[in-house]
Amino acid sequence: MNILDFLRVLRANRLVLLGGVVLGLLGGLVYSLLQPTLYTSTSTGFVTVAGEASISGTETALTRAQSYVPLINSRTVREKVAESGVDVSGSTLSAQVVPKSNLITVTALAPDPQRAADLANTALGATAEVANSLDPTSNVKVTAMEDALPPAGPSSPDHLRNALIGAGIGLLAALAVAFLRRILDVNVRTTTDATEASGAGLLGAIPQDGTMKAERTAPLGVPSPRAAEALRQLRTNLRFAAVDDPPRVVMVTSSNPGEGKSTVIAGLAQAVAVSGQPVILVDADLRRPRQASQFGVDGRVGLSEVLSGDVLLEDAVQDLGDGLLLLPAGRTPPNPSEQLGSHRMQELLRVLAETHLVLVDAPPVLPVTDSTLLAAVVDGTVLVVRHGKTRKDHLEVARDMLAKVNARMLGVVLNGVPASGVGSDYYGGGYGADGGSYDVYYQAPRDAADAAAGTAGDTSRR
Repeated sequence: MNILDFLRVLRANRLVLLGGVVLGLLGGLVYSLLQPTLYTSTSTGFVTVAGEASISGTETALTRAQSYVPLINSRTVREKVAESGVDVSGSTLSAQVVPKSNLITVTALAPDPQRAADLANTALGATAEVANSLDPTSNVKVTAMEDALPPAGPSSPDHLRNALIGAGIGLLAALAVAFLRRILDVNVRTTTDATEASGAGLLGAIPQDGTMKAERTAPLGVPSPRAAEALRQLRTNLRFAAVDDPPRVVMVTSSNPGEGKSTVIAGLAQAVAVSGQPVILVDADLRRPRQASQFGVDGRVGLSEVLSGDVLLEDAVQDLGDGLLLLPAGRTPPNPSEQLGSHRMQELLRVLAETHLVLVDAPPVLPVTDSTLLAAVVDGTVLVVRHGKTRKDHLEVARDMLAKVNARMLGVVLNGVPASGVGSDYYGGGYGADGGSYDVYYQAPRDAADAAAGTAGDTSRR
């Protein structure tokens, strides 16, 4: 994974990251609010030995000061402090010796500011008493140098620090979730996923667009400018997929149903026809035909009747205008695989290819064997992959099944690419462009057409 992949994962999971930070922030704040409020106060004294007045510390004083530190939290010292009238419940004591001196500091942590100060002031003297009681011959004395004062505010909990720590933990957890999702994700979400799993080059990427997602019984709408441009790009790439041996019969299929192959091939057929190249769209999905309903024509007579010899080819083909012909699927026969794998089907495609570019809408590869039979007789195969829906392992199985019949793979089409997130670079969702930055290019031809229409109108009025 390179830096761009890293940034794409962050972009695609930005809501997860934001949620992790917010939850961590709230969790840290709640944790902080549940902690008891504590106050810290510190007193300072110096240890002297009778007859040795040096404040900088003699060897005996330094040794004694060091020996007092472990006694601070002893039960005996706490009892001495309690005898002086200071409440030691819920409090802690700590001590340390200032390096290279006989100064000793005692820090008290208590739930009350005055109690913290009293505890710090009495603890050092109590420690000295306990030490002297253990060694009656000792001539060591602890002198208060700086009394502890009640603190102005609590030292714990630090709400800001705890909230920031919680936000950091939440961010790390969200990052772990984001990268686990990416690593464990079995669906195709990038062009790299599509090309690696299919073993073929990328022919095009169709945007996630309402005009490219028709209901099963609804006719096709007019593609949006962005979708139309993607289809034209697919048309161009398909022409240059094999310059030395251009395919005349191209099959478009997918690994599973619902990946948009029928909508993509219909849009591609329209784009090819508009370019001036004669094209015929053959609906070879005899089990679940789509093209007749997508183009709003009668599909009761079509490929099935032609293959069975009940209807002549010219009687079944429908002219949709602009050089686009459609051969619907017709009725569903009891033996679709046998019909599609027959010599009559092979001869039909050969005849159609003499005058037209033939685009064949084939069934999905995994559910039935129809597509593998067709792949052996067409000039090339295009696989349509649905972004976020097609599984990588399913695409790999479909690739292997087509390879077993020596299918000629022309490329893969990634369908339903979102305008933002992982795999969105084609449509302004990547780095350096936003979702609307391409609209000016799509609008320019329409502006020119409107201007030309306006000029023609002015001329006619003259």
